[in-house]
Amino acid sequence: MPERAWREVVALLDQAVADGVVPGVALCVRGADEALFSHAAGHAELEPRRRAAGLDTAWDLASLTKVLCTTPLCLRLHEQGRLDLDEPLDALLPDAPPGVTARHCLLHSSGLPAWRPLFQEVIAQGWTWGAPATRQAVLRAARTTPTVSHPGARHEYSDLGMLLLGAAIEAREGERIDRLWEREVRSWMGVDLRWGWPDAAATERCPVRQRIVVGEVHDLNAAVLGGLAPHAGLFGSAAQVAAAGAWHLRCARGRERGLSPETLDQAWSAEGPGSHHLGWDGVSPQGSSASDRWPPDGVGHLGFTGTSLWLAPRQDVVVALLGNRVHPEVEGGSVPGAAPGPRTRAFRALRPAVHQAVVEALETLGRW
Repeated sequence: MPERAWREVVALLDQAVADGVVPGVALCVRGADEALFSHAAGHAELEPRRRAAGLDTAWDLASLTKVLCTTPLCLRLHEQGRLDLDEPLDALLPDAPPGVTARHCLLHSSGLPAWRPLFQEVIAQGWTWGAPATRQAVLRAARTTPTVSHPGARHEYSDLGMLLLGAAIEAREGERIDRLWEREVRSWMGVDLRWGWPDAAATERCPVRQRIVVGEVHDLNAAVLGGLAPHAGLFGSAAQVAAAGAWHLRCARGRERGLSPETLDQAWSAEGPGSHHLGWDGVSPQGSSASDRWPPDGVGHLGFTGTSLWLAPRQDVVVALLGNRVHPEVEGGSVPGAAPGPRTRAFRALRPAVHQAVVEALETLGRW
């Protein structure tokens, strides 16, 4: 009976690989305390060497870094009185846009634009990727980008806002974000997530690096920061990403240390001008990537490389769906926001279909 309940989920993932929608994919469904279902299909790499994807494959998590690193780190520092979410960040960084707070950055209402090719200046100047001086120059360029709206006025999903937030955290604490995350977050989560991962699933044939990218972050703005960025850089398997989600669920119920139930309730219920809560995205009334069956109080996030993590706290369900849709080529080019092509549209349709099938399987098992 349990295996039959998951047949539609397996069929959707296997067919997506067969149709070339995504080279490889891995899924993990679990609750706060137990794994419920896992499946992997396709290839971690098609070229230059062909490798099958498995349940232990690590994937470039892309923007899931925002909710697995930067968001819980901010919430931890806030709980300890080390970061005021409503203090203007120009108190820490005088060249930051006036009036922008950590709360604005987490709600994606900082007023900063969505993206900017910061890596181009690094290449033009011949700066060493990841060097301390390069990091400082890139973070300064991010936060001094002209704003497009007043803080809090409108929703604009912004990597630049997250880079501003990361720079402010590093300035406040006097440490790099990866070291802060290791001490303040990962040590509590107890999961195996890393900044870079040899033999991770391959991503793009990068036009800048002129090779298939394997084991280092796909996002070029994160890459010139040495792969240590508040908006991208983490790698991990579907099981470990789901385990990070499960840690959040246990914290929300007061059964795990690291974040308090009150903090997570405030974070997941916070409202801004758009769909985002504090760091986490909410469930859109129509067209959610988690499907129309996902509960309206659920939270989640997507990653550009083909990753997603969705939590349904009341139902005690976590779904980590990881893939490498950008391998070996990013359809339409690597610039975020490019017009979607047929593969991109098919992948966007796959996400809600898989989540709906997961809900139906859990209903069959009396688990939803």
